[in-house]
Amino acid sequence: MKSNQLEASKSNIAAGDVSTYDSQPGAANYRRAMNILTVALLIGALGAAVRTQDVQAAIVAVILCILFAFFYTMAVTRIRDRLMLKIMWLAGLTAVWVIMLPIIPVSVYCVFPLFFLYLRVLPDYRGMIAVVGATCVAILNFRAHLTYGAVMGPTASALVVIGIHLAFQALWKGAREREELIDELIETRSQLAATERAAGIVAERQRIAHEIHDTLAQGLSSIQMLLRVGEQEIEQSALAEAEKTKVLKYMELARNTAADNLSEARAMIAALQPAALSKTSLEGALHRVAESFVGVDWSIQVDGDERQLPMKTEAALLRIGQGAMGNVAKHANATRCAVTLTYSADEIRLDVVDDGDGFVPQDVADRPAGLGHIGINAMRQRAAELGGTLEVESQPGEGTAVTVALPVESTE
Repeated sequence: MKSNQLEASKSNIAAGDVSTYDSQPGAANYRRAMNILTVALLIGALGAAVRTQDVQAAIVAVILCILFAFFYTMAVTRIRDRLMLKIMWLAGLTAVWVIMLPIIPVSVYCVFPLFFLYLRVLPDYRGMIAVVGATCVAILNFRAHLTYGAVMGPTASALVVIGIHLAFQALWKGAREREELIDELIETRSQLAATERAAGIVAERQRIAHEIHDTLAQGLSSIQMLLRVGEQEIEQSALAEAEKTKVLKYMELARNTAADNLSEARAMIAALQPAALSKTSLEGALHRVAESFVGVDWSIQVDGDERQLPMKTEAALLRIGQGAMGNVAKHANATRCAVTLTYSADEIRLDVVDDGDGFVPQDVADRPAGLGHIGINAMRQRAAELGGTLEVESQPGEGTAVTVALPVESTE
């Protein structure tokens, strides 16, 4: 989106969008300098007109200078009118200047503000053509006394103005790109912070669920087992039947209380799991993820004997699968994607293979972090935290394969 905005900005300038052109850094100072130069040139032209001995010619010269000032003012102040109106003001200003040339020879230097306005209103090849045309008119003005200086003067002036114009455009382009980059960095930093917060919350929830499972739930299960064993021992003991009944009653109450607390502990563990896993298996969770992404033909398959994995392993596989499938849906331009879960004795592997555009993995790895491509690194880091690996195979035009393998130490 940012690159589209940058291209739109450049297109607007090329199409003569003066509001975009004038909003660039330094443009105001550039306009101010050209206005001051124009005033100075008109004062010089008026001075030359006043010094002439022909009163009638002097009056005509003064009128032409006033008309030039009028058209220039209108061209500058009405610069945000429609393109045809702006061209009309420029045409009128150019016509006044052409008429001034034989009457006030020094007015040839007024070509400078014309160059400026041509390139400001039409900052593309059309402005360049107008500058070339005005340069030719200025040179032809000296046709009676054509010299090397008469040719080089207007030509060098045109080249200088065009060079300044191109230099400003290059500077403005760099400024726009830096602004876009800063905006992207700020946006990416915000996204990264939100992702880290969400990941931290998920990790903490999983840690708490794991602790509850390994301590509280296991302890309550052990209490139940010990109480049942104790009940059997009491029933086989030589105690009187009344004493057995009384003791067994309390032990049954303790066992039922432990069972109720164990159910609550398991409910807490389920609530702390990722939402998809709390309602279905890992395969089912991947199906639910696929349903949330449209435009791709998803295939979810399971190889090997499916079994319950440690909660943290299932959660990590789901998050990694979610990220890889999200990349396929958003960036790959793929039509089909195969997601395969492979169960083995000591390892669980997830493969996500698409038929999309592909890319060069090393190019992504070489980019600085935080520019909108942190997904693969985040997935690789999540796999590494569990002692696993993540591999990416891709070539432009040949699709992408993401493979994550996690060791399985035990099952729940």
